[in-house]
Amino acid sequence: MRGDPVRLYNTLTKEMEELKLDKTVRMYVCGITAYDYSHIGHARTFVFFDVLRRYLEYEGHEVIYVQNFTDVDDKIVRRAVNEGKTQKEIAEKFISEFLKDMSALNVKMPDYMPKVTDHIQDIVQAVQKLIELGYAYEVENEHGKDVYFHVPAFESYGKLSGMSLEELNRHRIEPNPKKRDVKDFALWKSAKEDDFKAKAVFDSPWGYGRPGWHIECSVMSAKYLGVPFDIHGGGKDLIFPHHENERAQSYALFGVEPVRYWIHCDFVMIKGEKMSKSLGNIVKIRDVLNVYGGEVLRYFLLTAFYRSPLDYSEKSLERAKNSYNYLKNTLINLDMEISALKSYGEDRKDMGFDPSSFLKEFESAMDIMNTPKALAVFHSFAKAINKNLYDMSLKELESCFETFMTFSKVLGLFENYERIPTLPKELIELVKEREVARKEKDFERADKIREKLREKGIMLIDTPKGTRWLTKHF
Repeated sequence: MRGDPVRLYNTLTKEMEELKLDKTVRMYVCGITAYDYSHIGHARTFVFFDVLRRYLEYEGHEVIYVQNFTDVDDKIVRRAVNEGKTQKEIAEKFISEFLKDMSALNVKMPDYMPKVTDHIQDIVQAVQKLIELGYAYEVENEHGKDVYFHVPAFESYGKLSGMSLEELNRHRIEPNPKKRDVKDFALWKSAKEDDFKAKAVFDSPWGYGRPGWHIECSVMSAKYLGVPFDIHGGGKDLIFPHHENERAQSYALFGVEPVRYWIHCDFVMIKGEKMSKSLGNIVKIRDVLNVYGGEVLRYFLLTAFYRSPLDYSEKSLERAKNSYNYLKNTLINLDMEISALKSYGEDRKDMGFDPSSFLKEFESAMDIMNTPKALAVFHSFAKAINKNLYDMSLKELESCFETFMTFSKVLGLFENYERIPTLPKELIELVKEREVARKEKDFERADKIREKLREKGIMLIDTPKGTRWLTKHF
């Protein structure tokens, strides 16, 4: 493994920390609540943690990556009732759509993608244990029983979010006069009429109902990663209440600090404002993909430091598109030159071009997950390649290509790139014959040869340095 550790901001300690990690890294990232199409705020979070995963793997770690799906929830139930469907039908539709979005963004599949509804018994057992330990209590109501986590029983509640007692009291969103404390939050909710309509009910010791939001992640992260595990990630909006409550539950259940490093991404902003349904400024991933494609959107999402807001606009996406295309064209030109030298059987003397300095700069940026700096290094490298493209030896060109693809793999770009082939001798003879025809101004013959090669999937490119070629996938 590489010697330099990754340094990230730990929300729990409020400090930049060196991540002291074993060979195997255990990471949990909160997934979507599957009630609607995912938006670019979701995309930013999952692209960032995908890049963190890729960089840890580049450094030699094995990453066990878990990302859950909340497939039963108030919003899912509400949508199911409104559309005359079941909770399962709604959740499955939007999980499927989310996975399509992630595929288009080159986000690697998690190792595990647990759903709440597949872990009801695990959740029930955890809630029972919290009651036994004195951290939770039952409340009778007309529908059955609710179960609440008693926040004052957990002394360090508020440590993750850094909120004062006054702020915590003000932010509670589950009013119930029967709660022992205004801050207490639901672990189990008794089933209401809409829950039965949406078939979102599960049997439990407290009657029919469904889990509260926060308990699911405590249960599923522990089941797949154990406790404590290394990295817990999510968007900044999850710090409170979700992650604050999750930490409290997990600590209460297992008696140890459940997560070593809490890492959070900042928001995507629209004209300086956070995306929200009330403002009507939600931008869905699928709508951006239809116009710009997945890799351009991914590039755009990496143009701001993960702890800073990212402002979305058409202009910023256009800039991202142009920058992305510059890198893509550099890659193609580099590969065309390699293919040409190999196919023609030519080479040049080494000019002393060494990409290792760019690699060191790139690693330095990625050690703190400074993706905009990493992209800047990538562009500096591309500029140097373009400047020296026709002077480098084949060995130097291949070294540049390898480094270029290292940057690409870490950042998740050019995932489907296919190498430009070395042409067999008979096709090279046709290329040479065409060059002679062009010099002799026999353009009819030159065009016939061009068309013959096009039929074989080879598209010729005329450059000041001679004929180069692409394959059909471009």
